[in-house]
Amino acid sequence: MARAAGWHGLPPTTHQFVPPIQLEPPTRGITDSVSPAPALWVDLEYPDGSRQTVRGFAMAWTSTAVLAQWVEFSLARSAWVRPEQCTRRSIPGRPGIRD
Repeated sequence: MARAAGWHGLPPTTHQFVPPIQLEPPTRGITDSVSPAPALWVDLEYPDGSRQTVRGFAMAWTSTAVLAQWVEFSLARSAWVRPEQCTRRSIPGRPGIRD
């Protein structure tokens, strides 16, 4: 018997998700990313003082903030962070494209 396409088993739990510290969303001077969005390493900071580095993408930016998006607990998450929390990364398999 063939299995149906789609989710099998229990969905991932999200009750342990703690949002990182983020900046107030800017209201002007925002540049939206175009596809493919620049790939980043994002250093997230949390209210308890802990830190986590995640693979993400720059979805938008200003001169003082970056809207970073990453996947955590199988869901897309996003936060406005300081530019110094972001480092460009490259994605293997995309010759000639620096992400």
